[in-house]
Amino acid sequence: METVNLDLDRKIQWLIDVEEIRTLMSKYCHGIDKREEDTFMSIWAADGVYELPRGQTSGLEGIRQLLYKVWREVPKCHHHITNPLVEVHGDTATARSDVIYYRETSDGLLQLLSGTYSFRFAKRAGEWKTTYLAFSSFDTISPVFAQTARA
Repeated sequence: METVNLDLDRKIQWLIDVEEIRTLMSKYCHGIDKREEDTFMSIWAADGVYELPRGQTSGLEGIRQLLYKVWREVPKCHHHITNPLVEVHGDTATARSDVIYYRETSDGLLQLLSGTYSFRFAKRAGEWKTTYLAFSSFDTISPVFAQTARA
Protein backbone atom coordinates (compact mmCIF):
# COMPACT_ATOMS: atom_id res chain seq x y z
CA MET A 1 0.00 0.00 0.00
CA GLU A 2 2.87 2.41 0.81
CA THR A 3 4.38 1.91 -2.69
CA VAL A 4 1.05 2.65 -4.38
CA ASN A 5 0.66 5.91 -2.43
CA LEU A 6 4.23 6.94 -3.24
CA ASP A 7 3.65 6.29 -6.94
CA LEU A 8 0.38 8.24 -6.83
CA ASP A 9 2.08 11.11 -5.00
CA ARG A 10 4.75 11.26 -7.71
CA LYS A 11 2.14 11.31 -10.48
CA ILE A 12 0.19 14.07 -8.76
CA GLN A 13 3.36 16.11 -8.30
CA TRP A 14 4.23 15.60 -11.98
CA LEU A 15 0.78 16.89 -12.97
CA ILE A 16 1.17 19.91 -10.72
CA ASP A 17 4.65 20.64 -12.10
CA VAL A 18 3.52 20.34 -15.73
CA GLU A 19 0.54 22.63 -15.13
CA GLU A 20 2.71 25.25 -13.38
CA ILE A 21 5.17 25.14 -16.29
CA ARG A 22 2.40 25.48 -18.88
CA THR A 23 1.13 28.48 -16.91
CA LEU A 24 4.59 30.08 -17.20
CA MET A 25 4.49 29.51 -20.96
CA SER A 26 1.08 31.17 -21.16
CA LYS A 27 2.19 34.08 -18.97
CA TYR A 28 5.03 34.67 -21.42
CA CYS A 29 2.52 35.12 -24.26
CA HIS A 30 -0.01 37.17 -22.28
CA GLY A 31 2.71 39.37 -20.83
CA ILE A 32 4.37 40.22 -24.12
CA ASP A 33 1.12 40.53 -26.12
CA LYS A 34 -0.82 42.64 -23.63
CA ARG A 35 2.22 44.67 -22.57
CA GLU A 36 1.93 43.41 -19.01
CA GLU A 37 5.49 43.84 -17.85
CA ASP A 38 4.87 42.38 -14.38
CA THR A 39 3.28 39.24 -15.85
CA PHE A 40 6.09 38.85 -18.38
CA MET A 41 8.88 39.38 -15.85
CA SER A 42 7.28 37.09 -13.25
CA ILE A 43 8.22 33.97 -15.22
CA TRP A 44 11.99 34.54 -15.18
CA ALA A 45 14.75 33.25 -12.93
CA ALA A 46 17.26 35.94 -11.92
CA ASP A 47 19.87 34.31 -14.17
CA GLY A 48 17.47 33.59 -17.04
CA VAL A 49 18.64 33.63 -20.67
CA TYR A 50 16.41 35.02 -23.44
CA GLU A 51 17.27 34.47 -27.12
CA LEU A 52 15.35 36.04 -29.99
CA PRO A 53 16.29 37.00 -33.54
CA ARG A 54 16.22 40.62 -32.19
CA GLY A 55 18.86 39.90 -29.59
CA GLN A 56 20.14 37.65 -26.85
CA THR A 57 20.48 38.57 -23.21
CA SER A 58 20.61 37.25 -19.67
CA GLY A 59 19.60 38.41 -16.22
CA LEU A 60 16.42 40.21 -15.28
CA GLU A 61 17.52 43.68 -16.38
CA GLY A 62 18.81 42.41 -19.71
CA ILE A 63 15.55 40.55 -20.30
CA ARG A 64 13.56 43.68 -19.43
CA GLN A 65 15.60 45.75 -21.92
CA LEU A 66 15.06 43.17 -24.69
CA LEU A 67 11.34 43.22 -23.88
CA TYR A 68 11.31 47.02 -24.32
CA LYS A 69 13.13 46.65 -27.64
CA VAL A 70 10.50 44.13 -28.84
CA TRP A 71 7.69 46.49 -27.82
CA ARG A 72 9.32 49.41 -29.68
CA GLU A 73 9.87 47.40 -32.86
CA VAL A 74 6.68 45.31 -32.68
CA PRO A 75 3.98 47.46 -31.08
CA LYS A 76 1.24 44.86 -31.67
CA CYS A 77 1.56 41.10 -31.47
CA HIS A 78 -0.43 38.02 -30.59
CA HIS A 79 1.15 34.64 -29.81
CA HIS A 80 -0.56 31.26 -30.01
CA ILE A 81 1.53 28.47 -28.50
CA THR A 82 0.53 24.92 -29.34
CA ASN A 83 1.66 21.33 -28.92
CA PRO A 84 3.62 21.85 -25.69
CA LEU A 85 5.91 18.95 -24.82
CA VAL A 86 6.99 19.27 -21.18
CA GLU A 87 9.55 16.98 -19.57
CA VAL A 88 10.08 17.21 -15.81
CA HIS A 89 13.21 15.83 -14.17
CA GLY A 90 12.98 16.57 -10.47
CA ASP A 91 13.63 20.29 -9.98
CA THR A 92 14.45 20.97 -13.63
CA ALA A 93 12.33 20.74 -16.75
CA THR A 94 12.37 21.40 -20.47
CA ALA A 95 9.61 22.21 -22.91
CA ARG A 96 9.16 22.75 -26.62
CA SER A 97 6.17 24.42 -28.15
CA ASP A 98 5.14 25.47 -31.62
CA VAL A 99 4.09 29.09 -31.98
CA ILE A 100 2.04 31.06 -34.48
CA TYR A 101 2.72 34.73 -34.10
CA TYR A 102 0.77 37.64 -35.59
CA ARG A 103 2.50 40.98 -35.48
CA GLU A 104 2.45 44.56 -36.65
CA THR A 105 5.90 46.10 -36.85
CA SER A 106 6.69 49.73 -36.03
CA ASP A 107 6.60 50.55 -39.76
CA GLY A 108 3.05 49.14 -40.08
CA LEU A 109 3.92 45.82 -41.73
CA LEU A 110 1.50 43.01 -40.81
CA GLN A 111 2.97 39.51 -40.68
CA LEU A 112 2.15 35.96 -39.69
CA LEU A 113 5.16 33.97 -38.48
CA SER A 114 5.61 30.54 -36.99
CA GLY A 115 8.34 28.70 -35.22
CA THR A 116 9.31 26.84 -32.08
CA TYR A 117 10.03 27.91 -28.52
CA SER A 118 12.58 25.97 -26.50
CA PHE A 119 12.30 26.43 -22.74
CA ARG A 120 14.26 25.36 -19.68
CA PHE A 121 12.90 25.69 -16.18
CA ALA A 122 14.14 25.23 -12.62
CA LYS A 123 12.24 24.97 -9.38
CA ARG A 124 13.71 27.51 -6.99
CA ALA A 125 12.42 27.98 -3.47
CA GLY A 126 9.50 25.75 -4.43
CA GLU A 127 8.49 27.84 -7.46
CA TRP A 128 9.09 27.11 -11.14
CA LYS A 129 10.98 29.81 -13.06
CA THR A 130 12.12 30.09 -16.67
CA THR A 131 15.90 29.78 -16.95
CA TYR A 132 16.11 29.76 -20.75
CA LEU A 133 13.84 30.67 -23.65
CA ALA A 134 14.80 30.70 -27.32
CA PHE A 135 12.71 31.22 -30.43
CA SER A 136 13.57 29.38 -33.64
CA SER A 137 11.72 30.70 -36.68
CA PHE A 138 10.65 28.55 -39.57
CA ASP A 139 12.24 29.63 -42.84
CA THR A 140 9.27 31.55 -44.23
CA ILE A 141 7.11 34.47 -43.27
CA SER A 142 3.55 34.22 -44.47
CA PRO A 143 2.35 36.86 -46.94
CA VAL A 144 -1.17 36.50 -45.50
CA PHE A 145 -1.21 40.21 -44.73
CA ALA A 146 -0.16 41.90 -47.96
CA GLN A 147 -1.13 45.41 -46.93
CA THR A 148 0.08 47.58 -44.10
CA ALA A 149 -2.11 48.30 -41.09
CA ARG A 150 -4.95 50.73 -41.44
CA ALA A 151 -5.59 53.43 -38.91
